Amino acid sequence: MICILEAKFKLFDLLKFLPIAPSTFFYWQRQFKKGDKEHYLKDIMMYIWNQDHHLGVLRLTERIKRDFDLTVNHKHVYRLMRELGIHGEGYRKKVRKYDSSKGPEGKRVKNRLNRRFKTDRRFQKMVSDITEFKIPSTQEKVYLEPIMDLYNNEILTYAITSEGPTLSFALKPLNDLTKRLPNESYKRFLHTDQGWQYRHHIWQHTLKKAHITPSMSRRATCLDNACIESFFNKLKVELGNLKNYNSSKELTRAINEWIKYYNNSRIQMKLGGLAPIEYRHQAA
Repeated sequence: MICILEAKFKLFDLLKFLPIAPSTFFYWQRQFKKGDKEHYLKDIMMYIWNQDHHLGVLRLTERIKRDFDLTVNHKHVYRLMRELGIHGEGYRKKVRKYDSSKGPEGKRVKNRLNRRFKTDRRFQKMVSDITEFKIPSTQEKVYLEPIMDLYNNEILTYAITSEGPTLSFALKPLNDLTKRLPNESYKRFLHTDQGWQYRHHIWQHTLKKAHITPSMSRRATCLDNACIESFFNKLKVELGNLKNYNSSKELTRAINEWIKYYNNSRIQMKLGGLAPIEYRHQAA
């Protein structure tokens, strides 16, 4: 009633004559406003989450701040997510992993990157690996090999095939990369595991010709290449169950679309809430 009469009368006079303490009025006024704000915030959260079910607390909070210009604490968002019954799908352990170590012996090199993944220069530290997808319904296999720049976690180039992880398949992203590399004075590294494609003399010769220093993870130590392994995990989680894909062409199309989304739109907290290409443009 006070809120209704406040349009016609002074609040001081209303509180003076009506049987309610000023502290009680202001307390409930804050509660009403808080309830309206939380209802609005919940609507925003559901709108964002329906677009991307894989957003966790931190990334959802960042999207609210960036897209709707609202100041909100991540703990508040976490509480409302629990009330709404929503959550970001976390990483899952791999059931099986493609093993590329079996093959021609080639040349092994030491781990020159040594888990120093941070850099403030483009093309200084890059990582690559090959992963396998198997479609249960058709038993078809799809192989992906990306090259990631650790400056902004951008996928610089990649190759996809259903024909098998051949040497020509592995060399395609590397050849694309060498055409794009600018002339810089600092040393450049490309880190991989000890797969036979990376030990091959043609791979090593291509790196040497492009003035790129090779680096390899230690045997059976995936954490030495944790950045690209984390990328694969995000990709496989957000692609969903492979039972939903009926052919290798359908899966290949989905991978292409996701990598485009990852580079241009998928925000990363390590990049200040920006996508890789957004981060690069902002720095430029």
